[in-house]
Amino acid sequence: MKYILSIFFALLTTCAFAQKADSLDLARCVTDLNTSLVGRDTLRLRLLLRSDLHYYHSNGWLQTKRDVISDLYNGKLTYKTINATDRRIRFLTKTLANVSTKAEVDAVMNGKPIHLNLDVTQMWTWKDNRWELFSRLSKRIALN
Repeated sequence: MKYILSIFFALLTTCAFAQKADSLDLARCVTDLNTSLVGRDTLRLRLLLRSDLHYYHSNGWLQTKRDVISDLYNGKLTYKTINATDRRIRFLTKTLANVSTKAEVDAVMNGKPIHLNLDVTQMWTWKDNRWELFSRLSKRIALN
């Protein structure tokens, strides 16, 4: 139990208590988001997601913070793997950043497996000395 708590607090301090907004901290938070989605870590997601989150899927489905967490918890959407590549971070202001990635996602939605290749754009805000995901939008990539 002590080991699990130690890991939890180490992850928590990685992005939750950073002293300044920088690309290294943001990159860790982006990675933590994917890890938390796959691991169904709803406690960690509560810290990473803003209360007014807009999480758009490639099929046009919109989720709120509450939806993301409850759908993971109840099994409506289960992420098996998220392999993100080609990460580009661009700071728009000191407290607002855009993160773009390509992602290969394997998931199960309503009991049906899905495999997607996506362009993902995320908007992150710096608030209370931590990064929070404000918006996410994905679109499918057509593979030849």
